[in-house]
Amino acid sequence: MVVEPSCPAFVLHDDDPFRRALIKVLDQTHFAVTFASNDDDAVKALQQRPGEFRVAMICVDMKSRKGIAALDLLRDHHEVHRCGVIILGDPHPDLRTLAPWADETLLKPVDPTYLAGRARAYCNC
Repeated sequence: MVVEPSCPAFVLHDDDPFRRALIKVLDQTHFAVTFASNDDDAVKALQQRPGEFRVAMICVDMKSRKGIAALDLLRDHHEVHRCGVIILGDPHPDLRTLAPWADETLLKPVDPTYLAGRARAYCNC
């Protein structure tokens, strides 16, 4: 029996080894994954498929502002009401400014298997 992917997920992470490990775990647990490694690609993907994702896992870097454009797009287009948002970030005081509208904020390092389990909670599958 073949099990089809059941949960559309979006991943923005610039660390190739981590992103590959996360996507592998998500694929194994029946997520349909769209990913980006930078803000420009993330914004394009989110604009092309508005409202389609049930969970978004966005890595942010408060010092360089990486990931902020994708988060702003999700927030400005009210995707947060239709999509679970998990922010991944390094400990930084400004990370708290994003926390009120995200469903979860996880400090790095994060285990890909743990993150996939948290993402499953937003899929209602």
